[in-house]
Amino acid sequence: MPIQTSNENMDVYGYRTVMVDALNKVLEVFCDHGEGAIDEVMTNAMAPIAEAIGANEIFVDRIVKVDGESRMKRMYRWDKSSGGRSIENVDLLPESKAITNWVNTLRKGKAIGQCLSDATGDERDILERLCLKTIIAVPIFTHCEFWGAIAFQDSDIERHFDEDCMALIRSYARLCANAIIRNEMELEIARQNEINKKIAKDAAEAEERTRIMLDATPLCCQLWTRDFKIIDCNNTALELFGLKDKQEFIERFADFSPEYQPNGKRSRDEHLKYVKKAFDKGRSNVDWTHILPNGTLLPVEITLVRVHYKDEYVVAGFTRDLRQIKKMEKNILRLETESEKIYYDPLTGIYNRRFFDENLNRVINTLSRSGGVLSVMMIDIDFFKNFNDTYGHSAGDECLKTVAEALSKSAVRADDFVARYGGDEFAVVLPNTEEDGARMIAEKMIQNVRVCNIPHENSSVTSTVTISIGVTTSKVEARRRADAYILRADELLYKSKQSGRNRYTFGDL
Repeated sequence: MPIQTSNENMDVYGYRTVMVDALNKVLEVFCDHGEGAIDEVMTNAMAPIAEAIGANEIFVDRIVKVDGESRMKRMYRWDKSSGGRSIENVDLLPESKAITNWVNTLRKGKAIGQCLSDATGDERDILERLCLKTIIAVPIFTHCEFWGAIAFQDSDIERHFDEDCMALIRSYARLCANAIIRNEMELEIARQNEINKKIAKDAAEAEERTRIMLDATPLCCQLWTRDFKIIDCNNTALELFGLKDKQEFIERFADFSPEYQPNGKRSRDEHLKYVKKAFDKGRSNVDWTHILPNGTLLPVEITLVRVHYKDEYVVAGFTRDLRQIKKMEKNILRLETESEKIYYDPLTGIYNRRFFDENLNRVINTLSRSGGVLSVMMIDIDFFKNFNDTYGHSAGDECLKTVAEALSKSAVRADDFVARYGGDEFAVVLPNTEEDGARMIAEKMIQNVRVCNIPHENSSVTSTVTISIGVTTSKVEARRRADAYILRADELLYKSKQSGRNRYTFGDL
């Protein structure tokens, strides 16, 4: 939660709820927009998130090549004072040490949260020159390559955000990036076939699709009097409940709710309570369960709004069918679960070989641009075959789990990761770790496994399970492949085994 927000009395849960609601609105905008409508879409998508976090301006910047050098170019700008998006004077960002430092940080996948009172040197100078109190920037990556960033600026208040809020902001950045990149692909196709003509056609088709979707929206409406009687409904209500006319809907409406709602409360009592609240407060919302004439339960969201009608007030009830949304939520949860399975080893719970291969290449690409240092380890359990032969494969599985946990506890930085490479072999990637740091972590891993005190009576090293490690460190160069690090670390692991095991061997790449 930010230290200061537009509502300082809002609790952490309330603020995060506001952020989630804003993200949902942004998601709806991106899901509804048609091809070629990205300018308007970006305006509509930036407004909810700007309001949620209290930003004066939002910028979308991307990396471009100018005379062989990488520069940041401003693609979109949302300005609160002008009421929306502006692209006047879109140009390259000025060259400065502060901006270069920020871009290098973003290339590493890290977000920037800078307040004026905390800034020093060049960063403070540029914040003062731009009259900013706060700047937040989130990186955008596509296909493991740095694409650009989304920046949020506030000239009025210094704001600090916790990790949960930053995670939500990163989600927003990914949505914007997907929309922009998708649009660029569409434009590239359009350029090949008379650009202007195709864009105009796509815009017309998008407008027609929007009209069709609105006409087909399953949002039914009823009008209620102060004595809780229905006086009218729309045709969509008849379609939703499968009725022939409005009179049938009015006469049978009480039959369309079960006696009790899922919260255990009587439907009639809850219905009266929320309609009365709408009359008294002007508005109320409730999650509800209807029952269709065929007995099917219908989850809905009902919004009740007080409106003026024929010299009196009535309440309009807008019912939104949630069945499709509930199905989508289940599918999203299933996809997230399946996605996790792709990159995790089912036995040990740590990353698997696939994750290691893909992310080692990503790390090398990122560090090669920043001139960073990379350390890689290959690790083997000493005499693990003897362990399995002595204690059985079930005990061997438990041994692998315990060793994996001990290794993971030894590499705790956000960018570090430990993976099961295969069998009893593990691999560790340590970005931006010099030789001394890599040696220290290797020693810590050996000690942590030793402390586990796993009996191993058929080891010629000690009476407990031990590990051997090969460690290599190198400044990353673009021409160097991931295989080179793995091969070198494997050679050093072999030397550790030849030298008596239960140790690490270090060597430059």
